[in-house]
Amino acid sequence: MTINEHKHINDALERQHDNSWTATYGEFTLRSALQPIFKFASGKLRPVAFEGLLRPYLDETPVLTGSFLQSVSMQDQSHVESIARTLHVRNAGTLPTSAQRLFLNFDPSLIESKPKLEQTLDDLGTELRISGLSPTACVCEITEKAARSREDLNYFVYALRARGYTIAVDDFGAQSSGMARIRDLTPDIVKFDGALIKKQMAHSTGLAELKNLIGDFHELRINVVLEGLEEMWQIEMAEAAGADMVQGFAAAVPRLAPADFSEWFDEHSDTKLRPLLKKPASG
Repeated sequence: MTINEHKHINDALERQHDNSWTATYGEFTLRSALQPIFKFASGKLRPVAFEGLLRPYLDETPVLTGSFLQSVSMQDQSHVESIARTLHVRNAGTLPTSAQRLFLNFDPSLIESKPKLEQTLDDLGTELRISGLSPTACVCEITEKAARSREDLNYFVYALRARGYTIAVDDFGAQSSGMARIRDLTPDIVKFDGALIKKQMAHSTGLAELKNLIGDFHELRINVVLEGLEEMWQIEMAEAAGADMVQGFAAAVPRLAPADFSEWFDEHSDTKLRPLLKKPASG
């Protein structure tokens, strides 16, 4: 990203009266939604981080994120991704300091030349400093898309590590997010694809299979997040399988910035794990 492109991103951003940041892209207004990521703590769920999620609007009408991204021209996709990350970083400044760890998505198919890549990371570092966040508080999620080249992706992850960022592989089990990518990138965190989790939890032997897979990652000193959990029984199975963290509507839905998550941070209101609401099918 050039200095002029960075200026263009800043021109697209606007601070609202409620102190949240939004951006414009053509006819669209872009907003941040923040979703908590929880760890297990003595039978309770404790928030430890948030993922930034893009929420586009046309006038005041929400637009499906996938549909919006499909409408973005190829030459603008990297620009829009940078806008989204900038939005999330700026809006994360309002999060409670005890969980001010931010997960940000990076599409490996959009990795450009080394000079542009370095400029993009320098710009991200600047935004983090302005928001009072450090690179160590930022988890860079490599999404399931295929990279333009294996060498480019490896260099990108090397550049992130050199700056102190935590590396995550997103949607493990989907598209290009498989064991080959894990071996290449040796991430700190792996986030399991929701479809894979549902498949594993759909039968009686699935929990054992999931537990073994998580155990394999733990042997590699990789933490595991199970995401896309929609039922409380899935969260309980995630705990039984040894997952380090969980994310999904069953725990907390994403909220538009500025989001109030104060109920999760009252020391007397940790959410206790409830009895199974639905048992997995046998078979």
